Amino acid sequence: VLQTMNEYCETPPIIFPLSNPTSRSECTAEQAQSCTGGRAIFASGSPFPDYSVDGNVISSSQCNNRYIFPGLALGSALGQTGVVTNAMINKAAEALVELINDDDLKRRATFPEKADIREISCHLAARVFEQAVEEGIKPANKDMLQALQEGGNQSLKDYIYSKMWYPDYRPLVYLPPGKGE
Repeated sequence: VLQTMNEYCETPPIIFPLSNPTSRSECTAEQAQSCTGGRAIFASGSPFPDYSVDGNVISSSQCNNRYIFPGLALGSALGQTGVVTNAMINKAAEALVELINDDDLKRRATFPEKADIREISCHLAARVFEQAVEEGIKPANKDMLQALQEGGNQSLKDYIYSKMWYPDYRPLVYLPPGKGE
């Protein structure tokens, strides 16, 4: 199947074996690249190591819920949009592509691999909320709407970051000052 895809595709074949766990994956990154002469654009539901062909590293992206759903949920829930439209879902996917850099493209990564997950979620949330407003949805979160209207995208992102939860745990064992530091 992989060799046939390679043979009949002028452009690099897109191979997305999404089954989990790893032992059930339709193919590995190595198999996909070996059978396509290192041409495949590969993303899977399970983690696989990157693959090298002639000294060039080809990314083996993991394609799952890690990227889209957190940003989509954050934008719609924080914005209190009351609905998630198809256009909002599409906007989240488009926003993810905006974060792919030249290094990612060079390695044929399907997702931004160097970006922080909070940065990704905030960017997607902002785009999702902007889409909701563009569609005429009246968000219940007026503070978020005001941030967008008065300060644009950056002000909206600042607002979103301010509402994110940051884990800050106290130690479980009391250590008097000067002990264990």
